[in-house]
Amino acid sequence: MLPDFGHHNSVYTSHYCEENVYLLVQRALSAPDIHKKWEVYAVFISNPTKTVALWQQRAAGSRDKAVIWDYHVILALRGPMGSVAADNALEPDRGAWIYDLDTFLPVPCHWQEVRSANMQPLLVGGDVDFCSLFRVVPGKEYLDNFASDRSHMIMSDLSQGPHYIARPPSCPCICGPLAAAQGVRHNLMSHFVPVCGDVRGFGTVMNFESFLAWCMNVEVST
Repeated sequence: MLPDFGHHNSVYTSHYCEENVYLLVQRALSAPDIHKKWEVYAVFISNPTKTVALWQQRAAGSRDKAVIWDYHVILALRGPMGSVAADNALEPDRGAWIYDLDTFLPVPCHWQEVRSANMQPLLVGGDVDFCSLFRVVPGKEYLDNFASDRSHMIMSDLSQGPHYIARPPSCPCICGPLAAAQGVRHNLMSHFVPVCGDVRGFGTVMNFESFLAWCMNVEVST
């Protein structure tokens, strides 16, 4: 059975998806019945221009409109490797389930539905400036190494001075134990959001096709 991580029972702050997912990863890895069955990952979605288009996002105000994010973060739970038969029928409990607290789609949602409803328009003549790349970070690695002082959400102007562009979470800033041990206070924008091949960071960067193959997590049987 998939864990019930939805709006009704999860800590959520709009525009702080990386922290929302961090807390979901904590919950998943602290529950033996979850992490013994499912691989737990944080998935960062962005591109080199930080203009990634996603559909079915609540921020767009409508299911049929895209929102342009500089980055977005989701939780992925991936079942054990299975097999796919010649008729492409997937075994139950195989592949990835997506938890996105910012979507109109169900939470959780199977990766195939996310692909069709959230990103499919980019597959037909989509502008490469708005296409998705993915940084897939194992849950434990994310908890240990992520750090954010929320400075990326602060702007300054003459009328207001320095201020948050979106109300921050009420909880303290997050700093994983390994990040804290190294004196790191903020590495979100340097080690997690970038998806260019020449940028060092945590996890593995994948293009759209590689991410779909990762979501399937199957071996082809003939």
